[in-house]
Amino acid sequence: MALLVHIFTAIVALNLVGRVALQTDQTVRQTIQAIQFDLAAIKSKLQSFSEPRPAFLAVWTADTVALRSGDIIKFNNVVTNLGNGYSPGTGKFKAPKQGTYFFGGTVMSAPPSPLRMMLMKSGTSIMIPYASETQGDSYTFTAVLQLNLGDTVYVQKDNRPEAEKAFGRSHSTFSGFMISEPAN
Repeated sequence: MALLVHIFTAIVALNLVGRVALQTDQTVRQTIQAIQFDLAAIKSKLQSFSEPRPAFLAVWTADTVALRSGDIIKFNNVVTNLGNGYSPGTGKFKAPKQGTYFFGGTVMSAPPSPLRMMLMKSGTSIMIPYASETQGDSYTFTAVLQLNLGDTVYVQKDNRPEAEKAFGRSHSTFSGFMISEPAN
């Protein structure tokens, strides 16, 4: 009988050890699955950082040009164009991705007229900086804009009917880059 009690006790002990081992094994599996999920999320974020974000720099090389109402400056010398968002043929940046973008640039006035340009976002004026008729005065702008896929950003002459002169000659530039993508 004592032998049976010892055997029964041993069976119960083995059963408990087996349950604990099974529970520990399940906990380990759950922990491993959680780690694998976290690693996949980290890998995805790192891949998004390794993909180049849209960025461009274009320079206007034309000589002195008389700009008329609504004329878009076509910054023709493209120095950088990651993501191919900027078109020198249209003078427009077209967002290849949704996100937050930074834009900056300068357009230099040429005497005898002041210079009124507009930074445009998909047909809407964002700002209208002014440069006086003093030779070398410049229209300079910076902006942070939320863009949807396909939105356009460009620089155009304001809607006043009189022509205004501007210098290209590599003194006038337009650039932009993506700061961040929308959070998932």
